Amino acid sequence: DDIITADCGVRLSKLCDLAVQNSLGGLTPLSGIPGTVGGAVYMNAGAYGCEIKDSLISSVYLDEAMNITAIDNEKHQFSYRKSFFSHKNLIILSAKFKLEKADDTILKEETAKFLKLRAEKQPLNFPNAGSTFKRPEGYFAGKIIEDCGLKGFCVGDAQVSDKHSGFVINRGKATANDGLGLINYIKEKVY
Repeated sequence: DDIITADCGVRLSKLCDLAVQNSLGGLTPLSGIPGTVGGAVYMNAGAYGCEIKDSLISSVYLDEAMNITAIDNEKHQFSYRKSFFSHKNLIILSAKFKLEKADDTILKEETAKFLKLRAEKQPLNFPNAGSTFKRPEGYFAGKIIEDCGLKGFCVGDAQVSDKHSGFVINRGKATANDGLGLINYIKEKVY
């Protein structure tokens, strides 16, 4: 009753919503993170003190030899925005989460609180892939980028957000090359 198994292509926001609909807590801080369950497991997605590793029981993946393998939480070797899958040629197929029974009214309030925090601090009015850079230990990526004078800087239609410098937004017609060019430029300037 307190376990959800989700395919890797399920949007993380949909998983969070499903948990709330079933009075299951443990994922509300992740509400609103763009991306899929597979991506969240791959990079140990997290926000507001909560990470995927906190509720993941196991995942199933496909290896290069086309073998399907299940591994438990411990074998994921989770760390900050990293997992067993980082830099490996594996395909995550599904993930199983153990959640906690909770009052759905409280869960809805928590979800609304986290979504409001995101809307206040993040450029949700533009297409973006979420926070672009990992937080360096003891620092904030957005603050460092802003201190380098890059807030609002553009490459093509890809722009460092005016609202939160840790986000690269698409002003309308950004190409993948625009986004990657801007990311590489930011890295060079920050370095």
